[in-house]
Amino acid sequence: MGGKRLFLIFALACSLLRVPLADCAEHAPIQTKGEVRDVILMLEPGPLHLRLHIALGGQSLPAIREAYVDRLMQTLDQDEDGKLSQEEMTRSPLLRTPQRPLAASFLKSLGTAQTFTRSDIMRTVERVGGETIAYREDTTSVNNDQELFNFLDQDSSGQLDRMELVAAARRVLEKDLDRDEVVSFEELLPEPVVEPSDPIAGLTVVTPRRPSAGISTMIRDTRETRLSLRLLRQYDANRDRKLSQTELAWDDASFRFMDTSGDGLLDEVELGFIHQSPVDLELAIDLEPVDDTIPAVQVIHANGKRIERTMRPDFAKIQFEGAIVSFTRRKIDPIATAVDNAMIEFNNMDIDVNGYLEKEETEQRIRFARGLFQTIDFDGDGRISGEEMEEYVRVRSEPLATSCRVNIFDTGHGFFMALDSSGDGRIGFRERRDSAKTLAMLDRDGQSGVSMEEPVRHFHVEFVRGAYRLFGTNDESADETPAFQQRSESGPTWFRRMDRNGDGDLVWGEFLGPRDVFHQLDADHDGLIDPVEATAAENSQNNETSGP
Repeated sequence: MGGKRLFLIFALACSLLRVPLADCAEHAPIQTKGEVRDVILMLEPGPLHLRLHIALGGQSLPAIREAYVDRLMQTLDQDEDGKLSQEEMTRSPLLRTPQRPLAASFLKSLGTAQTFTRSDIMRTVERVGGETIAYREDTTSVNNDQELFNFLDQDSSGQLDRMELVAAARRVLEKDLDRDEVVSFEELLPEPVVEPSDPIAGLTVVTPRRPSAGISTMIRDTRETRLSLRLLRQYDANRDRKLSQTELAWDDASFRFMDTSGDGLLDEVELGFIHQSPVDLELAIDLEPVDDTIPAVQVIHANGKRIERTMRPDFAKIQFEGAIVSFTRRKIDPIATAVDNAMIEFNNMDIDVNGYLEKEETEQRIRFARGLFQTIDFDGDGRISGEEMEEYVRVRSEPLATSCRVNIFDTGHGFFMALDSSGDGRIGFRERRDSAKTLAMLDRDGQSGVSMEEPVRHFHVEFVRGAYRLFGTNDESADETPAFQQRSESGPTWFRRMDRNGDGDLVWGEFLGPRDVFHQLDADHDGLIDPVEATAAENSQNNETSGP
């Protein structure tokens, strides 16, 4: 039985038993074989303690890396002496270094063969692969949410009034730049800024900076030696170098657990034991499950409410006090991605289109300034073939592929996230149709209208394998917008083929049959054919044709 089907049956059983999905998930089998990291999510209302179990194919990342080094040693150690000679090292693009002839002759004249142990190889792998788990953040993605609010706020009053809420469905569609009837997160990036240039050139269009991830200040590992000082710096409102329960926005049990002195305040020493405090959220993440019956993101425990509308294997959305945080796994093949990117650049540099690169063709690239050409040119014929480039990038990618990037995106006050009820990063027809009702639910003060900062803050956390890039930054997430859970295909084959924009619904414009058939299939008469209605119609047709 397929994993997706098993997962849907599990969710259906929860529904039939009238058990909330969050409660049902707590009784699902949890995969926790992974590297355990305790982190503090330093949100504005107060810090949250997260425990992450991060695995790759059911194994911890350090174990994956150790196994990789073992395989590397076995492959290169031809004389099986447990060490690698200089000649054996040159067989791997990962360990190969360009050497000048004079330097090589000098080493040879010393009469002592240079060898490298497994520990030496491990140090190289760790240097190339970096930390097994690293934290990144991007605060510029909040611009998308502000862009959406300002676009809906037609009179620039700072409030979405009743008429603007009603007009939201029509207004959102105006952002559909590719005319596919859905509005993506990327389509809400702020519009390019036109700035004056020199009189001859006229105007210059400045492309807006896409969201990019830098070292995180919001996600801090509890192993940090200066974490107590960071907590004091951010939450100590009265600057007494101690934190009260109010400043931390913690519940009684969590605060009393930390307050060992019983004085109602946490000093720097007490904050140093924050890793022992009760966990607000415990997640198990597998970057590449070996079995598709194992969800990539599993909630083990949460001191918050799960609010995703449907249970999905790569997604969880938790409402805490003062913040809503969604978690997802970005699924990529880091090695294939690295090779694809490198070969695109290879073709761009191959000016004479002869299938290989000569040194002159690479001189304009800074990356080739320090002997990279000689390192990639394994056979030393003075040119780099496509095969040599591909092999170099593939091998250099392997250490980074044993790491995980935890990226957090500030998605503002959740106007986009609310409209995108399916969590797939796009606002479809059904979501646009319900937009007035959805946006009205963001009202928290009971007053007329919804202001920009009225809803709670939203954050999006994703887990992605590290990826190598020969050209540019070695971080696949560095120029990406947040990854959202992609909608799984559902419904009969004919339904999926007609659903050209993949939003999970058929509108009349997508349906290829007669209008009366469309209305017949639209059982609830809402102007849409969903996968359930399509499946019911197909089952009914099959029963009729197979009947007596």
